[in-house]
Amino acid sequence: MAAQDDSAVANPDELMAGISSPTLLWTLLISVGVHLAVIFGTSIGYIHLMVQYRSLHPRFAIKQLSKDKREEEADAKRKAAYEKLIADQAKRDALEKAGGKGASEPGGEGKDKPTILKELEKKSGERPKESSVGLDDDLR
Repeated sequence: MAAQDDSAVANPDELMAGISSPTLLWTLLISVGVHLAVIFGTSIGYIHLMVQYRSLHPRFAIKQLSKDKREEEADAKRKAAYEKLIADQAKRDALEKAGGKGASEPGGEGKDKPTILKELEKKSGERPKESSVGLDDDLR
């Protein structure tokens, strides 16, 4: 029986002949080249961002720049509001020194006020001075 099994067993050199041939090496090199080309092709946008922001992690750089921009815009708005407040105070002070009606006198800036503010001031006297319900009263 051992003699019959020897014919069925393949020679290891014959089995490895396809792997050791130069065509397998070229196929492997072409496969690696195609994979590298696909990876580079799909990453070209990210590589562009890396070069543009001079960082290996451009998302963090982009977030930081947008945060800085928002802070600068908020500072500019605060500064503009502060300057407007200072200008309004200086204008009121100049009117008071000139003897005109200022903001502290009734009707001093009545022309400049919107109608909603005039209505609120007019109706503000209609509020009750004291509440008719005490804190200890039952509200049920």
